[in-house]
Amino acid sequence: MRLSERNRRFLSFVVTQTVAGHSDRIKAYAIGVDVFGRDDSFDPGTDPIVRIEATRLRSALATYYETAGANVPVRIAIPPGSYVPSFTWHSSDTGPTESTPPVNTYQAASANADLPAIVIKNLTDRAVRLAAAHGDLFTETLIKRLATAGFRLFAMPSVERRAAAIAIGKLLLHPDETYALDIAVHPMSAGQRFSWCATDLRSGEIICSDFVDEAERDVPCASSIDTIAAQAAESVSKALGG
Repeated sequence: MRLSERNRRFLSFVVTQTVAGHSDRIKAYAIGVDVFGRDDSFDPGTDPIVRIEATRLRSALATYYETAGANVPVRIAIPPGSYVPSFTWHSSDTGPTESTPPVNTYQAASANADLPAIVIKNLTDRAVRLAAAHGDLFTETLIKRLATAGFRLFAMPSVERRAAAIAIGKLLLHPDETYALDIAVHPMSAGQRFSWCATDLRSGEIICSDFVDEAERDVPCASSIDTIAAQAAESVSKALGG
């Protein structure tokens, strides 16, 4: 990838901070001071260096993934309006030839080889404690129900679990009958929204997507979350042929 030394430092800084769990520190001021050597009086509003270099970095990344990095399985992007990088798996017709069994922590003994694999990712904001706790319960219960139905299940690992991430990356390079299932608990002014969305990794088509709103007066407990997870599992299972 052809990056200037300045943008190499930029990319290294934002990726390192994100992997370390400090994405909240990735601000224009911190980048200006820590990456570009500005002093404590640095004002991103009057000195556009961070915005300019971010634009150049986005362009360099896009060019790289369109050319030499076309078959790279893990892609880094700097979304417009933010300096926090995102990481996505890119499926390709070509990839590693060696065979590495994917990490399959949640596969049930009754797994049905005729059913597709599902890669589950909990997108709940970890900064919101109540939503994060309910998101974990929702995830665990949904996994249990889908595993019981016979699906092969994979949990998208954190960036720290490098070995698991690489294994799932190889799975996604050849996504025959593999689906992504994004779930989340969203805090709202009067309660919470439990959502799920299943996507075909081969085409990007959304197979099923739905949500359940829980009013604040009915604060979700284990039993109500189980009911919501059962509805989600039934919805996903029906859509994927389970």
